[in-house]
Amino acid sequence: MMRRYASERLGVGLALALGMLLFVPSGVSAHAEEWDVSQVHIQVPDRVGVGMPFFVRLSGSEGFQSASLRWMDKDVGYLAATPAGQGREAVVLLGVDLETPPGTHRLTGTVFTVQGPRAFSQDVLVHAREFPEQRLRVSREMVSPDAELLPRIERERRAARAALERISPVQHWEEPFTRPVQGSVSSAFGLRRFLNDQPRTPHRGVDLRGAEGTTVRAFSNGEVILAGDHYFAGRSIYIDHGLGVVTQYIHLSEILVQEGDMVVAGQAIGEVGATGRVTGPHLHFGLSVLGMWVDPLPLLD
Repeated sequence: MMRRYASERLGVGLALALGMLLFVPSGVSAHAEEWDVSQVHIQVPDRVGVGMPFFVRLSGSEGFQSASLRWMDKDVGYLAATPAGQGREAVVLLGVDLETPPGTHRLTGTVFTVQGPRAFSQDVLVHAREFPEQRLRVSREMVSPDAELLPRIERERRAARAALERISPVQHWEEPFTRPVQGSVSSAFGLRRFLNDQPRTPHRGVDLRGAEGTTVRAFSNGEVILAGDHYFAGRSIYIDHGLGVVTQYIHLSEILVQEGDMVVAGQAIGEVGATGRVTGPHLHFGLSVLGMWVDPLPLLD
């Protein structure tokens, strides 16, 4: 069973038989009994805060085969329906980027049943959230690096961006998710940061306390798609969990996996450190969904 998190209200925005929900071609009459064996219910939150993750659950009879979804101009891909109780279900993890403007955004998709494809859409209200500020003092070269370092920094930025925007077609993740380290939060998601009084991008993950050498564990099953030592992030790992879900673990002292490794939830992948642009040892843990930064904590607490 998928866990509901308390930080957002998961209303049922859409839970209707598809025969009632879909357009009907001109000249074709729609009778309810046409959809009796292919009834699919789609559960979507009616409102989501900026930077928050959320689930979409689709459930139906044995005639429900698969679905595809599109959210924030991104295609999630193919969702295979799997047996659940007396029927079948598919679940996808989505989210709202930290920089998404508040307002109404539309989720669209297609459900495939034994009777063919059926389109659907549902509006989701994205509401604003308040984020605190944080001011830090770091060495000058970590704010304004020397010119000769800029090509390296740009290469690492492109590699990280490519990893975070990856949408692989196979879902590896499953619940429950694993908290990478047990330490409390030292810097929350969405912090408006100032380094040496210079404004920087908002904090796109959470910082979790941990002594140097503390074991870091994988959030869920997936493939290691990037692992290396980066100028700002230090020793870093990126794991692709499938269907656009990618996690980031940075400032590590040790990396215990290699690119291409398949890992399972809770597996030791590294150790907490203080590499890169940091003021002390901790784990920065980030979650990207379809290339959008979202707060991972609601999925862990």
